[in-house]
Amino acid sequence: MRNKIWLILAVCIISGNLHSQSGKITFNRKVNWLNIIKKLPYLSQEEKDRTMLVWGKDTNKGQDYILTYVDSMSIYLEKESDENYGYNWNDDPDIILRNHSAKSTKDIRFLLGKKYLIEDYMPRYKWKILNELKDVAGYVCMKAETRDTVNNIVVEAWFTDKIPFRGGPEGFSGLPGMILALDMNIDDVNIVATKVELSETPIVLPIPKKMKGKATTYQDYNEKKMKHIKLSVEGKRNPYWDVPY
Repeated sequence: MRNKIWLILAVCIISGNLHSQSGKITFNRKVNWLNIIKKLPYLSQEEKDRTMLVWGKDTNKGQDYILTYVDSMSIYLEKESDENYGYNWNDDPDIILRNHSAKSTKDIRFLLGKKYLIEDYMPRYKWKILNELKDVAGYVCMKAETRDTVNNIVVEAWFTDKIPFRGGPEGFSGLPGMILALDMNIDDVNIVATKVELSETPIVLPIPKKMKGKATTYQDYNEKKMKHIKLSVEGKRNPYWDVPY
């Protein structure tokens, strides 16, 4: 089985075209609140059934994000509505700015009402490449799997070697190609590329002029987030009303 997996990967690499190391990818992020709430351990079956009645007809169109990359740099931002013709650089959305060559971050992250500037090493993920293929945004992608140890969930990724940039949405990276889709904890959150624009010339990254926040590390940020999740569940409250999934 292992030989078969790597044979598929080798065929993908051989057949892939090497595009420019510049591009802009639009992702749509959908949160399935019904799924998340149903998995909360403290809810009774009656409460879960009531949740189904309230949220069952919810039509969530999701929120668009844009990943822009050039050479070894990338930035991931929430996209403004079409009426605003640009990016959302307000106080609420996270900004994920990465130097993939130096393996470093300069991220703006929000947690429990506080704004943090995280200049640290990029988080590392232990990926397992699986024997599955599917089309995402016109690209044949391979499936990989890892565990998010902060949220304690399994994350499935679909990546393509035809975009030779080892990045992806939400700061996920480390696979031999661009991640074009993420599935967190079996459909709790789905992030899927809807538009891929490659460029033969370098792109200017839309980095905000002000990248400020309370300085911290990912270890400290993650510890705060895990503590909040633990205390919220113990208090029979959905932790993800207050922190990003």
